[in-house]
Amino acid sequence: MEMFISKKLKQSSICSSSWVQATFLIVAFFLYSCGSDSEPDPVENKTLISATEIASYPVQLLQFGANQQGFSAISGQLQYDITIYKIEYLTTYLGTEITASGLIGVPNTEEEVPTLSFQHGTIAAHADAPTESDEGTFYASFASLGYISLIPDFIGFGSSSDFLHPYYHAESTAECIIDMVRAAEEFIAEKNLNSNGKLFLAGYSEGGYATMVTHKRIEEKYENEFNLVASAPASGGYDLVGMKDYFIELESYSQPFYLAYLALSYTDVYEWPTLLSDLFNEPYASTISELFDGSKSGSQINASLTTDIKQLLTEDFRTNSNDSKYDLLNQTLETNSPISWQPKHPIFMYHCSADITVPYQNSQNTYNHLIDAGADESKVTFTTIDGATHNTGVAPFVIDFLSVFSDLK
Repeated sequence: MEMFISKKLKQSSICSSSWVQATFLIVAFFLYSCGSDSEPDPVENKTLISATEIASYPVQLLQFGANQQGFSAISGQLQYDITIYKIEYLTTYLGTEITASGLIGVPNTEEEVPTLSFQHGTIAAHADAPTESDEGTFYASFASLGYISLIPDFIGFGSSSDFLHPYYHAESTAECIIDMVRAAEEFIAEKNLNSNGKLFLAGYSEGGYATMVTHKRIEEKYENEFNLVASAPASGGYDLVGMKDYFIELESYSQPFYLAYLALSYTDVYEWPTLLSDLFNEPYASTISELFDGSKSGSQINASLTTDIKQLLTEDFRTNSNDSKYDLLNQTLETNSPISWQPKHPIFMYHCSADITVPYQNSQNTYNHLIDAGADESKVTFTTIDGATHNTGVAPFVIDFLSVFSDLK
């Protein structure tokens, strides 16, 4: 694929969700097939539980949808009909084996193809999980470019929706994705698919964070198990202490549910009953847990909070967040921040210069931390999506990382 953007990307008003909506209105009339089940052999498979075919799409339909919505840069590379499956698989969460889920997109080709796991951004409603939404199906359609594409739901969604999503918890996030890759390898063997064994990772926003922590964990624990080629994390809040300092200096913040999500997640993961009351004023401290019941979207949760930081966060936390009283919090944030290590495989970082939701400076600081930690500058690159916001940066990011990966397949 032609390299469309190198170090500076032009702002794009295209949002991937617009393509999704238009394409799937058409798909409703042209859907090929759905509904056949495939039960794996429980003796042979250690991770994969089940794989269910949910839909197939012809390449002409995918190309039409891409061209209609201005994705001609991608549409020209779409070349295969695809079949999408929902899988369930085993993973471990806080020491307990649970069932997780996600999507697998398979290209109709005899050529050997690599695997691409794409991690989605922040969601709160169960209905927005990849296995429940059009957007998940959009990312699974990367298979038409010549990948076996994986879209994890994450813990807390899909088949694991009984759990609260462990938002920005590095270990459980990475292990859930790694176990989906393992399940996909069993699926590939079961279906006799042609895979070249290469693994790519990419993601945006929380998905960017998830991508980086997964890359890091594979290199630290599973280097000999996977043939990781490269990753492309975009617009993630990797430096969590830096994110905290950014938030408390603001007068207002348009996405307060991000802050509540993180605090509630750590309350649950670390069994930390005082954390919400330490950080949030009433009535928010007492009501946050009720808001994240899976029925509400992020915007709906925002409506029940406040964008005024002084009203939302306690004065003590805002003024003393770096004092010893908050040492445990800051240590926990540092533990979950993938900012000090030396990647062995290429990482192509991206961030939007006009992003104030997850600030551009956070990625810049993360890049600097990695270089200061001894990372090889040839292994870590940082591309600015110039002029784009957190929302408008998705499309140019997708176009560019697919171009970069196409040369490494």
